[in-house]
Amino acid sequence: MTLISAVVLLGILIFVHELGHFLFAKVLGVKVLTFSLGFGPKVIGRTIGDTEYRISAFPLGGYVKMLGEEPGEELEAGDRESAYSFQPVWKRFSIVFFGPIFNIAFAALLFILIFMAGVPVLYPDIGKISEKSPAAEASLKTGDRIIKINGREISSWNDVEIYISESGGEPLRLTVKRDGEIKNVTVKPEKETVTNLFGEEKKSWEIGVSPLIHPVVGDIVSGSPADKAGLKKGDRIAGVEGTPVKTWQDMTKLIHNSPGRPLQFTIERDGRLFEDTITPEKKVVTVPGEGDKEVGLIGIRPMENSFIKRFGPFSAISLGLQRTWDISVLTVVSIIKLIQRIIPAETIGGPILIVQMAGKEASQGALNFFTFMAVISINLGILNLLPIPILDGGHLMFLGIEAVRRRPVSEKVIAISQRVGLALLLTLMVFALYNDILRLFTGKMVP
Repeated sequence: MTLISAVVLLGILIFVHELGHFLFAKVLGVKVLTFSLGFGPKVIGRTIGDTEYRISAFPLGGYVKMLGEEPGEELEAGDRESAYSFQPVWKRFSIVFFGPIFNIAFAALLFILIFMAGVPVLYPDIGKISEKSPAAEASLKTGDRIIKINGREISSWNDVEIYISESGGEPLRLTVKRDGEIKNVTVKPEKETVTNLFGEEKKSWEIGVSPLIHPVVGDIVSGSPADKAGLKKGDRIAGVEGTPVKTWQDMTKLIHNSPGRPLQFTIERDGRLFEDTITPEKKVVTVPGEGDKEVGLIGIRPMENSFIKRFGPFSAISLGLQRTWDISVLTVVSIIKLIQRIIPAETIGGPILIVQMAGKEASQGALNFFTFMAVISINLGILNLLPIPILDGGHLMFLGIEAVRRRPVSEKVIAISQRVGLALLLTLMVFALYNDILRLFTGKMVP
């Protein structure tokens, strides 16, 4: 199932990428000789018009072969009008450019459809409250449901985060529901230093609360300590080592701090309490800004305190485009941080990681799988735009130079550059594969 999921995911994304090149070649009058999904020997194919459509033996790739694309290719006089190499720069630039752009546009379409189909969003319930925070001083409590902020209805935790981040430090009037009663409190956000995904410190308005995630077991990793101990979906963790647990964060803190040490769990199942001993596995997690960190894990995921929210077409379009933009920016920033060595190179994943993740997301449902597909599609589009010879971005770079110089870059320079680009790409692929294999044997995890 895992391998099939990966082949489906990569096959669709490769098709979308090559479709961008193909359609713009056709629209701009360039003759396409071959449209292939995969490399190597032809498995099956059919010629329609001037183009042979084929599926080739090796699925990790694809290509569109155009007339006159290869240097030194012999052409008849009548073929020059439809040959790639005889087209003006803007046409060739468009044909190359729209392969990666189709991947990004495809991701946007997926996100729009996902938002329309419905996405899980957290209820606006308060979970952990930091000591001496504005929320603590306002006497907010774990379990309070925020129903209004400044008189405006709140439907999800995302609404709460938006109001707090946009408050500018002005007091917020919160209407909360607690044990069936409605209470009004005023809380004044404070500017705090938070650490982002890259280990960078940023200033943000906060009130010292996190969303409520109940310590209830959702998914269980097969073969994990939790699985071996007989934990079941729906079990509530009531305590660890005699310490009462109210939120998922309370529980995970105790587990993470106890790698390899047996812990006594108090578990509630079907209204009765019982105890069991579970020993968290030692796992190494790479945390940006902190490096490698050994933590304890028992192999469970939470049953989130969420509901499915569906969006209308206009809202879905706005949210889908915004999500695509956010992930595109995050991808670009991540590449920069990798070059700056702020993000460790060990976090780079290769084909094994993609196969594993595709299988994992597919097993959790269509929503997870298509969300993962959208993220990978954006990554594929952005990476292909990098100015590395042999990638689309390298071709665009040479076309840009040609537009400025008003004559093509010499074939010798292009050939040498492409060999260098191929060497860089192969080195990166080998390194990514090495990381994948290392993770398989050591259990080291990507954050």
